[in-house]
Amino acid sequence: MPVHALAVVDAAAEIHPQATVGPFCLVRGKVVLGAGVELVSHVTVIGRTTIGDGTKVFPGAVVGGDPQDLKFKNEDSEVIIGKNCRVHECVTVNKGTEGGGMKTVVGDDCLLMAYCHIAHDCILGNRVIVGNAANLAGHVNLADRSVVGPMTGVHHFVSVGELAYVGAMCGIKFDIPPYVIAEGNPAEPRNVNQIGMRRAGIPEDQISAMRDAYRILFHDRSRPRAEALEELRDSLPDAADTAVSRLVRWMERHLEQSVKGRVQEAHRPPVVGGGPGAKPIPSAPAET
Repeated sequence: MPVHALAVVDAAAEIHPQATVGPFCLVRGKVVLGAGVELVSHVTVIGRTTIGDGTKVFPGAVVGGDPQDLKFKNEDSEVIIGKNCRVHECVTVNKGTEGGGMKTVVGDDCLLMAYCHIAHDCILGNRVIVGNAANLAGHVNLADRSVVGPMTGVHHFVSVGELAYVGAMCGIKFDIPPYVIAEGNPAEPRNVNQIGMRRAGIPEDQISAMRDAYRILFHDRSRPRAEALEELRDSLPDAADTAVSRLVRWMERHLEQSVKGRVQEAHRPPVVGGGPGAKPIPSAPAET
């Protein structure tokens, strides 16, 4: 049966006929469960939470809970989880806040391993993996196909780039560029994520070019990184759309913000909508 007799489901919830709600689950508020969603058992889904088709949520997970943020004033924020995700045992995903765009988003085909925490206003792309007991603080951005290893802590306002791989038991205090392997505390680039790039179907000539770009940007200590980045940009063909050109654009954008990247947003007024060119609005103290 789609909804087990021992589950508690709010009348305000929208449960697709092909969704399954197992025993001892609690579904409360304006929850939307898509086709093929499975809440195995002992799952709590509350508030304005949408879970996309085919996603499976394992026992002990809590999705849509209040942010662990003292500035939260019960605003009607939300959680959006995409299609075909796996949300494993005791994962927690908190809803957004007014200061962060009002939503926490997990993309399609993501794997959230047991005991990891996704805090308020985090934005995860597609095919992201968050390892066991990893903790994402508020306002973290994880780009498509990025991986955060188990027992790793991610500082609030940090960005991790596309196809970046961060190892286990790391502390991510600063932004991690795309296509790199990073480790340490604070985590920093150590090599190119060649295996991840191959699995993503990136051609070998682009992977070779990425290795050259990595040496220029991260191994050359004889000059400022901004100068090395300018040289690398000038060497690219006009209108190039390769892994290296995407890395260059990412680095330029983040160097413009500060040497610490998005972590500095904790000390700036938040912006309406959070997008480029948005206007500042009054701010409360930094997230913790």
